Amino acid sequence: MRVLLLQGAVRVTAHVELVIQQMDFAVDKVALVEEAHAALAVNGYDLLVADLDSLDEDFSDLLRGARSADGGLRLLVLAGRDRLDAIAAALAHGADDFQIKPIDPGELRLRLSSLSARRGAKGASVLEYGPLRLHLDTRDVSLDGKSVELTPRERAVLQILMREGGSAVSKDYIASRIFSMDDNAAPSAIETYVSRLRRKVAHPDLQIRTVHGLGYLLARISATGAMTLVLCAMAAGGLRLGSEGARVGIAALQALSAGLALPFC
Repeated sequence: MRVLLLQGAVRVTAHVELVIQQMDFAVDKVALVEEAHAALAVNGYDLLVADLDSLDEDFSDLLRGARSADGGLRLLVLAGRDRLDAIAAALAHGADDFQIKPIDPGELRLRLSSLSARRGAKGASVLEYGPLRLHLDTRDVSLDGKSVELTPRERAVLQILMREGGSAVSKDYIASRIFSMDDNAAPSAIETYVSRLRRKVAHPDLQIRTVHGLGYLLARISATGAMTLVLCAMAAGGLRLGSEGARVGIAALQALSAGLALPFC
């Protein structure tokens, strides 16, 4: 997830930004409405968080423009209790939620988790793909019920692949969602994260495939697909099997002769 934080020079800025970063979100911070307009024009964002107390400019045009440009963009506004009129105006112009200051980190995390779930998982707080589960609120990842330890960036990449499960996702798209404007990351970094994920979430029923020219694909492996992977390994000379392996190979060849589509080797 990538977040645009619109907040002027106030002491609470680093506090809010830190909470967002701790949720594995990439954060771009701007201080002016004009800068927010420019960022939205060139980057894709999942969430827009705006501190109304720190803005001297009219925020309504930005809200309307952001909503019309991307109907899926979620908008959260922050303001003090004495600015309820500003909060009401923001909600009337398309904001999805608000939080009263002073900011409670736990409440902010809950609101951001809820909005990010609405953005990409149709309200679900848990992403599931085969034996994989990712809890959006706690960031816990499990495989067949067993906890999997991932770094924040690995978890962010996995979340994208799970949301798009069965569809190819380009390196550029992944980078646009996990890196902020201040990050100096090469495209090869995505390859590193994917390579680590392949080891950490290795499972007979799952495969992170490289689709040449398109990117990466998280896919379920059927029984036929699993047998085909065995054949691929045998063809590459990397697997020696006995009579049981031969039986599996014959069954896979029979599936091939029946015209079944096979996964990438």
